[in-house]
Formats: sequence, C-alpha cells, structure tokens
Amino acid sequence: MKPRQLFIAVKSFSGEAKSGGEVKVSQGSLLRQEDARRSSSEGHFWAKVLDTGKGVLVSPSAVQELTGPHAGLLEAVTNGDERLGLFNQERLMRRLSSLQIGDPVRVQITSSSGQKVQGIVRYRGPIEKNKRDTSIIFGVELVGSATGKGFTDGSFKGQKFFSCQENCGVFVPVNRIEPDDPARGSPPAPPRGTARECTRIQLTSGDPLSSPGLETGDRVFFKMEDSAPTGTVVYCDYLPKRTEVGVFVGIHLDKPVGSWDGYFKEHKLCHIPAPEYGILLPISKVQKEEPDRSPEVLDSSSSPPTSSFFDCPSPSSIRYPPQMEGCSPKESLPFFPPLGSGKLKQTLKIGEGDKEEQEAGAEDEEEKDDRYDHHLLEINSMVEVNDPPIYGVIRWIGDLLDTEETIAGLELEEPLSSGCTDGQYRGIRYFHCPPNKALFVKLRRCRPDSRFGMEQNLENPVLRCNSLDFHVYASAKVEEDTPPPLLGDRDVEHLLGWKKGIQGHCNSCYLDATLFCMFTFSSVLDSMLLRPADKNDGESYTETRDLLRTEIVNPLRKNGYVCATKVMALRKVLEMAGHSSGFTSEEKDPEEFLTLLFRVLKMDPLFQIRSAGKDPHGCIFYQIFTEGHPAQAVPTVQQLLEGSLVTADLKFTEAPSCLIMQMPRNGKNFKAFRTIQPSLELDLTDLLEDTPRECCICQGLAVVECLDCYGDHSFGFGHIKQFCRMCSQQVHKHRSRRSHQPRPLHLPEELSRLGRLPDIIPRQTMQLFAVLCIETSHYVAFTRHGSGSHRWLFFDSMADREGGLNGFNIPRITACSEVVDYLEMSPKELQGLDPKSLPPCARRLLCDAYMCFYHSPSLGLYK
Repeated sequence: MKPRQLFIAVKSFSGEAKSGGEVKVSQGSLLRQEDARRSSSEGHFWAKVLDTGKGVLVSPSAVQELTGPHAGLLEAVTNGDERLGLFNQERLMRRLSSLQIGDPVRVQITSSSGQKVQGIVRYRGPIEKNKRDTSIIFGVELVGSATGKGFTDGSFKGQKFFSCQENCGVFVPVNRIEPDDPARGSPPAPPRGTARECTRIQLTSGDPLSSPGLETGDRVFFKMEDSAPTGTVVYCDYLPKRTEVGVFVGIHLDKPVGSWDGYFKEHKLCHIPAPEYGILLPISKVQKEEPDRSPEVLDSSSSPPTSSFFDCPSPSSIRYPPQMEGCSPKESLPFFPPLGSGKLKQTLKIGEGDKEEQEAGAEDEEEKDDRYDHHLLEINSMVEVNDPPIYGVIRWIGDLLDTEETIAGLELEEPLSSGCTDGQYRGIRYFHCPPNKALFVKLRRCRPDSRFGMEQNLENPVLRCNSLDFHVYASAKVEEDTPPPLLGDRDVEHLLGWKKGIQGHCNSCYLDATLFCMFTFSSVLDSMLLRPADKNDGESYTETRDLLRTEIVNPLRKNGYVCATKVMALRKVLEMAGHSSGFTSEEKDPEEFLTLLFRVLKMDPLFQIRSAGKDPHGCIFYQIFTEGHPAQAVPTVQQLLEGSLVTADLKFTEAPSCLIMQMPRNGKNFKAFRTIQPSLELDLTDLLEDTPRECCICQGLAVVECLDCYGDHSFGFGHIKQFCRMCSQQVHKHRSRRSHQPRPLHLPEELSRLGRLPDIIPRQTMQLFAVLCIETSHYVAFTRHGSGSHRWLFFDSMADREGGLNGFNIPRITACSEVVDYLEMSPKELQGLDPKSLPPCARRLLCDAYMCFYHSPSLGLYK
C-alpha cells in the first residue's frame, strides 16, 4: 500500500475539524494525509496533525510536502519552530541528510545545553521497536573532551544500536547535530529523479577504499571470489526507506553472474533485462574502471575486510546473490549450516544446483530450530552455533539490511582465521570486540551454551524461576501483618548491602522497583493487602492479595529480602487473572503493572479529578503534561503539577491520601526536562475543589480565580492566581488583562456567608516518600525511611549477576543521604550545576525521575 504523504505547516492556520469546530495548527507541525480520494476540487484535503493527533481540513497553500530522507529527519524533531527552520534551509538539510556512520560531527548533548561537542556518528535510523516508526535519530559516540558526558553505552530501551563506553553515547534528532568539518563530511544526498552523481560515503573512519564519483552510465567493477566482474551503473542512490545504510549501486552486468531483478522490497529501482545480469551492492564495494587499470588483476587487498553472518539471505528481491567477501580466494569464509545438520560448507555462494537441496531441507531446518526458544535469548546470553558447536556471547541483537530476520552479533570465545571482524558488518560497527571474534548469525540459529548442562538447552527463564533452582536465594513466607519499619540511621544497617530488596529476574525491574516504592516504608497502600474477600471476588483475588501480602510485602518489611520466585508467582497470577500476556517475561512499564494490579484487586482509584462542569474521573496515577514551561529551567514537581492542572482546567475533588505522578516526557522516548527536582512537600490546597483559598495578593478570602493570569509574565509567572473581589478588580483594570475571564470559586456555604477566612486555614500537604527512576530501560528506586528528610535509600533489583546464561541477579540496597542536599536546594541553585558533576545517586534521582510517590500520613489512617 502506498504510504500516505507527509506535509509540514509553513505557517500557522486554523482548519475545520472532523468532529466540527476548528483546529489550530502551529507552524512547523507535521501532518499526514489521511485519504487522498477525499480531496476537494480546490485541493483541500484531510490530514492528521502528528503532534496532537487531531484531524483537520488542510489548505494546500498552508503546507508543503516532505519527500525523501528529509521526512524522517524532521519527524524526529519535536519543536515545530526548529523543524520549520531546518526545512527552510535546503542546503543545510542536504548536508545533514548525507551524514553517515563514521562521520565526524558536533552534537548538542541535551536540548537545554547551548554548546556542541565533538562526536562520531555510530548509528542512524529509528530507535522505536514499532516498525511503522520512520523518524531518524542519530546515535553519536562522544570523543575528545566530551568523553563521559553522554547518557548511554549505545543502548536504548534494552536494544543495542551501537557500542561505546558507558556514558559516552547520545541519541539526538537532526536539530542537535551538525557536520564537524564540511570538507571532511559526507557529500550531499543526490537529488532524486535526475542523473545521479554520488561520491562514496565513508562508512567507517580509516576505511582504505577510495571510490571515485559515480553516476548512471559509468563503467565499474567489483570483487567476487577470484574474479572481478564488470558492468554499467544503472542505479546509484539511497534505498527506499533505508537511507541510514548509505548509498547503493545497481549494476547491469556484462556477464550472467548476478541474481538481482532491479527491485528492492517491491520498489522498482531500475530496469534489469534478466536477474542474472543484475546486482545491487553498497557503493563501498564498487570501483570505477580506469583506462590504465585492468579489473582482472585486482588483488584481495583492494577491498576492505567485511563481516558476514551465517545463513543470512539478502532482501527478498535479491534471493541468491553472490556473496562479496574481503578475503582471498584461499580463505573463503566458512559457512555454518542450520543447527544439527553436521555439515560444514566452505563458501557463502549458493549455486543454482544448491537451491533445490536448500529449499527441500528448509522444513526440516525449521523443525530443528523449534527445539530452542530463541526469543528468550538476550544481550550477554552465552550461546553456541553450528554442529560441532562454536561458542560465544551475544553482544548485539537487531536488524540488518540484508535480511528481514533478526540477527545476533556474537563475540566468539576463540578467533576464527577468516570471516570474522571486530564488531563491524559491511563497514558499519555494531559492537566492539577483539579482531576476528565478531560473527553475525540469524538469532534463531543460536541456542544456549550446552556446556552448562544438558538441560540448559530446553530451559526458559520463566520455568527456571522455581524453588529448586533458586533454593540458595529463597525467602521465607511471613503470615503476620507487618507494618513498615520505623528506621533510624542505626536501625537501617540490617537492610543495607547485597541480597537486599527484591531479586530481579527476566525483565522484572519495572515491577521490582515499583513494588519497593509502594510498600517498603509506607503503609498508605496497605488497603489492597487487607480487604476481605466478598461474594463477588473470585479465587484470583484472594490468591493475588495473599501472595502480595505474605510472600512479598511482609517479608520485605520484616527481613529486607524477597526472592525472584515470589515475584514470578505474582506475575503469573496477574497474567492469568488480567488476561494480559507478557507479564511473566516481557519488559513492561510501571503504569501497565499498576493498572493491572488495581484491576485484579478491585481497588478504588486513588483520587478523583474533575474538569470544569464535567463528571469526576477516577485515576490511579496522574500523567503530568507541560505547556509553556521554560525548557532551560529546572522545574519542581509542585510547579509541574500546578501548571499541568491549570492548563487542562482540572481540580482534585478531595485531598488524596496517596498520589502517584508520572513525569512529563516528549512522546515515549525523551525527557521533557534535563533535570526535575522532586518536591519534598506537595501543597494541594489551591488544587482542590470547594476549599477555602487565600487571595494571592492580600491573603484575604479568595472568591475568584483567573486561569488567564496564570501565564501572565508581568507578575508571578507560573503561580496559581486567585483573588478577593477588590484585588480582582484592581488586577483586571490593567489594559493587558481586561480580556481575562476570572470565574467564581465554589466555597463551603458557611464560608460564603462569613465572607472572610477563618483564623487558621489548614493546608493540604503531602510528603514525598519514593521516586521511581529509569535509565536506558532499567528501573531503580529511591525511598525515604524514618522521620527525617535526610534518610534515603537506593535500590536496584539487578545490581549484579552471579553465573552465566542461567545465572542469578543480585539485588542491592545502599544508603544515599547525600541526595537530600539537592532536594532541598532552590531550583535556581540547581540550575547552575552541571548534572554530570553530581554524585551518581543524586544525578539519577534528578535526571531520570519517572514516577514520584506522595502520601499524606494523616489521611492514610482513614482513607
């Protein structure tokens, strides 16, 4: 199906909404055409605004179509004005579009940092697991003085996109990157639809091959085993939707040694009269014929070494291509057939006579593969391939251009004399290892390392999580109800150290950290542990409640440790009771776990929230949204909550005893703020319905509030504005505020008659008791214990690991009282600090906050 066209708004405009009314579209917004057949005679068409998800009728004069690689680059930019600014700089966009793996660049590490530092492009492409994601993100390894100032080792959400030292990598959109030296940067992307003139895009620094400029009609040659076939260039450009892998060359061969028909994944690139006369190669593999040089005398040193992966097919339109290798004919790469075949082939080239044999055996091969659940393999899994086996460790898992299957990059125990690299495949680096040890194979061809026991091949981590295998790490059941420990500095010693907290296993960190936050040192959520079953509750309710209370919460509070088998039992019960797949093995989000847990235990929402004039809505947690907050500032959670509720015109119907808030993010991937300061105390007084409030000017009884004044920069920007009658009249006499629309507050009837504030107004406040953090898809927890604000602990359910593939994670709890110094700082002081200079725990707490947990100990006694 033809992809729908993508447009950018070149000016702000208002258009008709599908549901009636009007939709405002800001300049720089991206719009995707919904149905070209519904376009009007004037050219107007319906489109979806990607930034807001709203449908709008678009005038063609207000937008311009995005084509080619520019679309993916601009789609990753979240700021509309920056996006439009880049779009209007065609020359700059051509330079940015041509950036490839290995190019030196200058990169802005965070959106709020003003300077750019040196780096090298290590990855270019989408980073979401969703295959429909077409936005292009750059993975950059920081070098020079910027080394160590990043936030990743090349991983994002558990998937490895490139390899570098810890905190030496960043993922950035195109508006935060620029070529370091125009003279050294990659050439501009060739214009489509014209005679294509491309210079070779250098994929890795130090690549010895130097290819002259190519254009359609040029005579070229390339190396294939012990020959150098020749032909004419008929295509030289980026592949459709795969610009991140560089320029490819389609060649009309002089002799029938190829197997390409001119198509790439149903896209026709050029005309090839017969497949045996066509071949598609990376431009780095192709050399231009020179009058004084014969291709027949080309030696093996003229082509750079590359990697191959075992049994890796080319794209569907290139079914049996001759394999290009950088080794000499005498050192052809070993090919390892499907597991269990016991046969070793010595070449990757598949001749016509081999096709029938391979296809005939395909069904048997698939059956043999089914003995092993390769989906259970992950980064650092110890595996073997081939028979007799070759052993290694998985260092990278992902997709490559040459195949539609998932590929694993292995670091072998012993180097091979040929066919392996140091972590590169076709000039692109995917991980680092010693020379001749990197091997790329289909993931389904990998099986667990059999040297760790014959039963290991059939094990899966869910079934292995049982009391026999985990007997050394077992935790005791505690029947008696156990309140949270009231710990002082001395009393906490027995909770600190290794094998403390909740043991992680098989992607459980999201659940381990959330449970630790909820229950370890607060009883505000204990009602879900104690409600008696009634006639409407099934067995799953009682089983889930008792398992959570006696096997997890009580042992955690009494003994300070819970084995992974107890959490796995909870995961199984939740998966069965909630009819939700994946909770026993897959990586989930904390909000998914909270939603399912509350549903299975039939818990009431933690709070009710209401928009003006509408029915209240029950919520388990509140997702903070931001609009108009200065991006360079360090906001507090108090400021973010107030801004989010005022902007959305929301109020709490009553003070909650527990409030869980999810921090704002740009989409699912990127933090909205470099640093967020969790407020130690949260004041909800001005965020409640029917509650007496002070006039923000004279501290009298407020009778009106003004949402328009909230964003007024002339006085107290970012603070809630409520006024008594006299102050409201004075404030709104100003000509800039005459258009404001203050509205009356709903007050208790006795206060309305009294006309003044009582002598003492109780403030509705809540205390911070835990913060859930995430960094590169791994969740950890910070919790406050005891009565003092300085008593904080840090918990990681997978702080270390014992054993290999079938090993065990070791949880750890450490004291981190230093974080309170930064929680008590003023935002202005905090803004002046470089996050990289903070102590590790303080940096994680302030820079990686995902959820903040607040409770009201007094309200928790009866709510």
